[in-house]
Amino acid sequence: MKLSKKTLDGNMDTLLLAVLSDGPSYGYQMVQDLNAKAPGVLKTGEGTIYPVLHRLEERELIQSSWRTGETGRQRRYYRITLKGKKALADNRLQWAALTKVMGTVLGGMPAPETLRTTTCHGATP
Repeated sequence: MKLSKKTLDGNMDTLLLAVLSDGPSYGYQMVQDLNAKAPGVLKTGEGTIYPVLHRLEERELIQSSWRTGETGRQRRYYRITLKGKKALADNRLQWAALTKVMGTVLGGMPAPETLRTTTCHGATP
């Protein structure tokens, strides 16, 4: 099951900060990394992440610089800042608390295999 845009909207900041906590990266590679970590669930494109990257940079949670990539082409690389690492740590605590509340209220979550075969029309998991 693919997550809805509505579900992802409030979480893309955290997902991108988490990807960048592994080291500097550029847009296309971040998309590939995100989609690879949740095949069939995340279907993110570059058009989705660039507005988020710009917002994170404006908030000084990440910094960018131009570098020459492996192919000799110039790419804009992003890296997480100390402020971004703190925001990521805070977001992880928020996510853990939300997960606990949702699990308690919903009475437990289905296994990931079940999520892939379940269809949610307009509902968020």
